[in-house]
Amino acid sequence: MPALEERDVTGRIAGSFRDPSGYVFIHRGRIFRAIDAECRDTLRHLADSGVLPRLMRSGAVVETRFVEDRAMLAELEEAHGARGAFLEHDRLAHITYPYEWSLSMVADAGIHTLDLQMALVEAGCSLKDATAYNVQFVNGAPRFIDLPSFERASRLDVWYALGQFQRMFVYPLLLGRYQGWDPRSYFLANLDGRSASQVAGSFRGLQAYRPGLLLDVTLPAFFERRSANGDAKVTQKNAGSPSAAAQIPNLKRLRNKLKALAAGYKPTEAWVAYTRECSYDDTAESAKKRQIAAFLDRIAPASVLDLGANTGDYSYVAASCGADVVAVDQSHDTIEVLYRRLRQEPARITPVVVDLRSPSPGIGYRNEERPPFFERISTDCVMALALIHHLIVSGNMTLDAVRELFAGVVRRHLILEFVPPDDEMFRRLTQFRRDEFGYLTLEKCIEAFSPAFQLEAKAPLPHSGRTLLLFRRKDS
Repeated sequence: MPALEERDVTGRIAGSFRDPSGYVFIHRGRIFRAIDAECRDTLRHLADSGVLPRLMRSGAVVETRFVEDRAMLAELEEAHGARGAFLEHDRLAHITYPYEWSLSMVADAGIHTLDLQMALVEAGCSLKDATAYNVQFVNGAPRFIDLPSFERASRLDVWYALGQFQRMFVYPLLLGRYQGWDPRSYFLANLDGRSASQVAGSFRGLQAYRPGLLLDVTLPAFFERRSANGDAKVTQKNAGSPSAAAQIPNLKRLRNKLKALAAGYKPTEAWVAYTRECSYDDTAESAKKRQIAAFLDRIAPASVLDLGANTGDYSYVAASCGADVVAVDQSHDTIEVLYRRLRQEPARITPVVVDLRSPSPGIGYRNEERPPFFERISTDCVMALALIHHLIVSGNMTLDAVRELFAGVVRRHLILEFVPPDDEMFRRLTQFRRDEFGYLTLEKCIEAFSPAFQLEAKAPLPHSGRTLLLFRRKDS
């Protein structure tokens, strides 16, 4: 298994996937991209016009520099072959993929792509592809990472990547808003999204003629069928037209559409209300937040992985203590709520939808193009608050399996909340189960974690029967 440091800015194995216009690799622990002459000239044009510096200053595009140092250029050319030029990218702390996003994250990534396309068109350029995998989230905000997607446009009145944009952004949002799909079910099975005909098949009868579908699904599906039958005739008009007048209104229409689709989605999953319904009272909850903050101040982690984060209350506690946080929950709707909160209350939190019982697998070429979730994430501290009983009861894991799950991703510390079987929320979880969980005591939990972790502190939570445990990896 390649080490985390060997992976590039997009999460792919360095050097394994070489786009002729620009591939990414790691050299001396830094992230470089080799680009061809055409890409170099496009980026120089955008830099000289001021568009690229403005996009980087605003955080819209990953910070990137041309490699100018002659000694470094010679070193890179010797190691990777003579190219048109080399770029150096800032390293991103976390890599996530669209099948780990909530619907509003998909929408904002799409809106970000449209805004970027409109900015490029003004400079006589365009995005030659519009895949969702070209966007990452940094501190809860989208950022574009694939600069070789920029090209000098042969036509400004049309966007050749529009079909891909529909598959990557419009269709998952339509299916999520009206058919209950989540991004995981859409993207994992369809790396390039679904066609208009496939999406149209999900809407029956008069549904296909609702205004929100007619222009982006029903009519494109009709023309797809005609093209497949050889009935469509392709004509080109205004070839080489310099005018963007035909493109911009449609981009603005799509922007409004994505925004409305995301805003119209109403989170309903039961776990969204968990924070209000959990079995500890206000005193216990306040004590829990104070104690977690005290643990975090004591260990001062640079990064925290909050597993079972729910709507992110404790992710915010970790972020306020100076940590860079990845907030993980299996519930799409809780991550949707957390992401909407991040829009209003920005913090160093990256929310992701991941089921720990079945985490994101490796997909793409040889299952290596986009690595599994736990190969992309490594952290100083794991927080697992009121989680292990869910993994044991719903995930059928043993305590030993839970220990190995956490030990496989954490470098130093683990903050664990132990919930006893007589806890109200534990009883709700097991009310239809015949299994006996009386063996699950605090002492057994500490014992089960002892092969990998040393207990440093424990703090009972008042009026709850729950206990917070601070562990340190024995080999750290």
